[in-house]
Amino acid sequence: MSDTGATGAGDTAQGPSDAARTAIAEEMVLNAAVAFAGHVASAAQEAAAKTGEHAPPALRDTIVRQYLLETATLCLRRLGESYTAAAGDPSQADHKDLMTDGARRAGEASVAVEALGDLGLDLLDRLLES
Repeated sequence: MSDTGATGAGDTAQGPSDAARTAIAEEMVLNAAVAFAGHVASAAQEAAAKTGEHAPPALRDTIVRQYLLETATLCLRRLGESYTAAAGDPSQADHKDLMTDGARRAGEASVAVEALGDLGLDLLDRLLES
């Protein structure tokens, strides 16, 4: 039987190390974010299903994808705004380069998702014409 106990190797009798606490906090944030994203995606799918409940399957699937794309676009836009605001925050000056990079990458991802959204709208137009 090991001496490390339930808190893991490297922990002291006083509790987890700073690195362990940081890892635990990061895991908690990641788990919460994944749960939130799951709720957002489910809500988008449910709304799209209601919107297209009487539509043919191909049209209904296109509507679901469009809802997901619009949801992703909005999330990426808000993420970019958050990074931009954080980059301008004097209390986070030590991390400005990372915040600026995050804002740039969120913008790039948003452009890619918007292009998919445009493709989805073109597909929707074709399905509605046929």
